[in-house]
Amino acid sequence: MRNAFWIGLIAVAGLAVVGFAFAQSADSSYAPSWSPPSLIEVTAALDGLSFDRFIDTSYRQYLLRFPEILTHYGMAGSLGVRNDRLNDYSEAYLEETRAIESLINEQLKTYARASLTPTQQLTYDVCAWYWDDLVRGHEFADLDYLVTHYYITSKDWATYDLLTVVHPLSSERDVEDYMSRLSQVETQFDQLIEELAARAERGVVAPDLILAQAVSGLGGLVYSSARTHPFYTTLSIGTQSIPGLSASERTDLLADALAIVSEQIIPAYRRLYDKLNELRQIAPQSIGYGEQPNGLAYYDYALRHQTQTDLTAVEIHQLGLEQVARLQKQIHETAVQAGYSEELTISQIYAQVSRDGGSYSGSAIVDAYEQILEQAKIDVAAVFNRVPRATVVVVPDATGGYYRASSGARPAEFAAPASGSQPYYSMPTLTYHETIPGHHLQIGLASELPLPLLRSIEVFLGFTEGWALYAERLAWELGWYDDDVYGDLGRLSDEMMRAVRLVVDTGIHAMGWTYNEAVDYFVANTGKTLSYARYQVQRYIVWPGQSTTYMTGFLKILELRDRLQQAQGDDFVLADFHSLVIENGSMPLEILEQRVQEAIDATPSD
Repeated sequence: MRNAFWIGLIAVAGLAVVGFAFAQSADSSYAPSWSPPSLIEVTAALDGLSFDRFIDTSYRQYLLRFPEILTHYGMAGSLGVRNDRLNDYSEAYLEETRAIESLINEQLKTYARASLTPTQQLTYDVCAWYWDDLVRGHEFADLDYLVTHYYITSKDWATYDLLTVVHPLSSERDVEDYMSRLSQVETQFDQLIEELAARAERGVVAPDLILAQAVSGLGGLVYSSARTHPFYTTLSIGTQSIPGLSASERTDLLADALAIVSEQIIPAYRRLYDKLNELRQIAPQSIGYGEQPNGLAYYDYALRHQTQTDLTAVEIHQLGLEQVARLQKQIHETAVQAGYSEELTISQIYAQVSRDGGSYSGSAIVDAYEQILEQAKIDVAAVFNRVPRATVVVVPDATGGYYRASSGARPAEFAAPASGSQPYYSMPTLTYHETIPGHHLQIGLASELPLPLLRSIEVFLGFTEGWALYAERLAWELGWYDDDVYGDLGRLSDEMMRAVRLVVDTGIHAMGWTYNEAVDYFVANTGKTLSYARYQVQRYIVWPGQSTTYMTGFLKILELRDRLQQAQGDDFVLADFHSLVIENGSMPLEILEQRVQEAIDATPSD
């Protein structure tokens, strides 16, 4: 299942597949009320369906295999289930999930594409790529690092985020569901520990550098008291004003929660912590997947999966070197225009830009982001035929720099970095990338389109991150930086970072780069701080290929725009090109290219 944190979240028509009554287990008063559909149940549910119903039903059945994702989407209720289950990470469950993926992939092939309408054919193509890609990944199903330091890819953090941020707490039912999930944490963590051990036996262990970071990050949860543990405090704060929940009922619930956290969850965190320390004794010092069993083949798959292109690691590396050279020149030219010496290195340029461009601290950080966003909402109207109805709000975050799509119950959020002092020069481009005309405009709009569910909420990162980087360039093309040289240098710094990622990601996983080589290259070419470079490189180690999606997707979208503009000449309308790209949801880049080529072929010749 693709990562869910940047996927558009929508409310959908329900498809109940199981019956529910809040259940009790023999050893706990809180237990899940439903079970995900089995392979046998999915097979029966897909029998004899029309094409449209198959596309809809197959994906909904599949989503039910990932209960935590349903909560992120805000769609558990519409699928007839409760938010009371955690994801199952046992090998048997994962194996059955892969069997379901294979089943759906084979079933889709039984529909004759040629007999479908053009709209259905596009759906067929997107879904065929999606399911085939998942099946291709089965060969490498045991190669990802289950538990790391990095919040997006680590399974334990997904549970932490679910129970401290995402899970709703506005009704008695929500509280019951939360308690049910608390009672499952121990089992889920033991599944992760078992899988970590199984992978270690096959020689797959995360680098020691990563495990050391993960151990450090878990320390606070391992040594926390039950009353200060975030799971308990989240429930305690969240139940202060639940309608219908009496004071005595709340007291009893919190007592039960305290016992679960104390007797089950903290010990589970301790076992996970101990397992990671144990794995450190055999963990490799090398950082790339090329050193893992079947790692180079996995990296080839990861590049295709993430970018939706057939570019090889060598081709992506070379592309990165070319883009780095281009951006080095542009940064120096812009810096000279700003009055800086042409003798300065990129690191020296950005050290001065950080100082000269000014900074914000405290509540002024969010205020500044909000001002940038509000102006973007106004300025973007001229080049888009359609924008999302849903709003996006700025929320402060200690780390920040990401977009969380709406769950229906809450608006979309731009988690803005708001700790310490934030230099201004980096703020406009980050806002455009995460909100408008970037992620919120594209993902938020996709969630409102009358598309099949898979096409509404699935994210193909080459498309989605490529679009967000294109949005940064679009802001520059529209003149948003004309009177803001510091903001423009910030834009170039971020674009350079995406070019550097092509070089560093492939260097790490396909070319045997060391950690220090990767960090040094990053610092020398981006002007970012050493601590930021280390953070980024550690991300690339555990999420192979993802960082290459921004620049590869961006360059493809620019290429397609240029091709269409050349074909249409004076008839080219930028807003119409944007509609062609984003008003059919996220899709693999190769399918987007087909759509643009169709528009070119339909252009009247002179």
